[in-house]
Amino acid sequence: MSLKTNRRDFLKTFGVATVCACTGMAGMNACSMIRGVSQTPVIPEGTYALEGNLLTFDLEMIDCLQETGGSGKLSLMHEGDEVKLLIIHHESGSFKAFSDRCTHAGRELNYQHGEEKIQCSSFGKATYGLNGRVKKGPAEGPLAIYPAVLKENQLIINIS
Repeated sequence: MSLKTNRRDFLKTFGVATVCACTGMAGMNACSMIRGVSQTPVIPEGTYALEGNLLTFDLEMIDCLQETGGSGKLSLMHEGDEVKLLIIHHESGSFKAFSDRCTHAGRELNYQHGEEKIQCSSFGKATYGLNGRVKKGPAEGPLAIYPAVLKENQLIINIS
C-alpha cells in the first residue's frame, strides 16, 4: 500500500470532503442544530421583586434598561415553571416584555434595536417583529408578550 498522493488525487479528495462538509452544514440551517449565545445582559438580582403575578423593576438600578434601545434578560421560577423574559427599552418611556425563548427550539433571543427586530441567538436566526410575530426563519409561532407598564421609575410586568 502506497502513501504517495499526487496533486490530482489530493484535489479530488479535498473537493469531495469540502462538498460533504458544505452539504452537512446546509442541513443544520435551523436554530435547533447549532446553539448560539445571547448577547443580552442579565438583569441583576435585587433590582426586581415578584408579588403574585407582578414583577416590579427598579429602573434606576438596571443599567441595561436605562437607555432607549437597551435590553435585559431574566430567568426566574414562578408557580413551578421557569419564566424567561426579554425586556426591551423600545422608545423613550416605552418598554416591551417578551418570552425569551425562540418558538422553534427554545433558544434565547437578542434585541436588534436599530433594525426593530428580535432574533434567535442560534444559527437559523428565526426573526420576530416587535409585535411578537415571526418575520422569517424556522419558527412557526409568535413570541408570548407580557403587559409592561411604566409608573414613575418602576417597570411593572404581569407574567400571568
